[in-house]
Amino acid sequence: MNEIHQPMARRVWRSNVDEEMARMAECLKRFPLIAFDTEYPGIIFRTYFDSSSDECYRAMKGNVENTKLIQCGFTLFNAKGEIGGVWEINFSNFGDPSDTRNEISIEFLRRHGLDLQKIRDEGVDMFGYGFFPKLMTVFRSQKHVEFVTFQGAYDFAYFLSILNNGKLPETHGEFATEVVKVFGQVYDTKVMAGFCEGLGEHLGLSKLAQLLQITRVGRAHHAGSDSLMTALVFIKLKQVYEDSRFARGLIYGIGKRNLVAAPAPEPEPPVPLMCQQNVASYPVFHNGYVQNYEQPQLVSYHPSAAPWAFCNATGTYVQLTHLPANTFAYPSQTPSAAVDYLGPVPNYYNNNACYVVE
Repeated sequence: MNEIHQPMARRVWRSNVDEEMARMAECLKRFPLIAFDTEYPGIIFRTYFDSSSDECYRAMKGNVENTKLIQCGFTLFNAKGEIGGVWEINFSNFGDPSDTRNEISIEFLRRHGLDLQKIRDEGVDMFGYGFFPKLMTVFRSQKHVEFVTFQGAYDFAYFLSILNNGKLPETHGEFATEVVKVFGQVYDTKVMAGFCEGLGEHLGLSKLAQLLQITRVGRAHHAGSDSLMTALVFIKLKQVYEDSRFARGLIYGIGKRNLVAAPAPEPEPPVPLMCQQNVASYPVFHNGYVQNYEQPQLVSYHPSAAPWAFCNATGTYVQLTHLPANTFAYPSQTPSAAVDYLGPVPNYYNNNACYVVE
């Protein structure tokens, strides 16, 4: 893949939104992988290192429900690593003096070249036009699509909030369930980097791209350019790092403290291991461990048995594989095994293989 000749983002305004929506729908027929990014007016409700998962979700819910989206970027690509097109949609809904914002974030976006007044004057009215319902109709016209983000909890949250009249589900578990129902199979490149030796989840998008020797097209913190960078990072990680496949169905982005101590092992076999793939139902993930939720799910594994294990909490069987390269044990914890959930297939609109474990 020649990264030098990647396309610039097609900028979408009120004047050309119909034309560009039709172009995107046609492109999706050959390029069913969708990397997307959002730009919004910053964080109002903050969390801290010791915030609980519930507190982190409530903060995200408050931030998303009380602010308005400024931009959304989409890059369509395929499994061969070919880019079909990049779109940057500008929304006119933000800009009223009464609109909630973080002024530091707004100044940050201005410094990076966002013309907020032009976006206000010429952008798409996402509600008047019905942009997101129309976009979902386009996505659902294809039998199988996959979504890729970088630190994507807020990206998915804005999308879901707009589709649900400005409201998000009450709990993080319900949020994750809705993500899977609406989007099907998802990837988060920040999580993928955590599985790759020499990289890690501490890296920002630009630094991660630099380490992967990917050249940016456009400007950072513009939704179109960032969605393209997300797509290119995803392509490179899939090509170079075998372990990145374990990130399927995991979303990063609600808080940093995402670890939980496992219950003490039984004195005799089976040996408890923490079940990892079930975090498709929970939107927080860090370094191969189950998040800080009510009770960690356990996998029983006997060394003499076949590489399958029974998940006590779900009543389903999982297939054990090797540990991610950068997974490490904390005191009184057991490293988590990377697993694939083999429960019943949910009835999603596209029958994708990203599963929720209740």
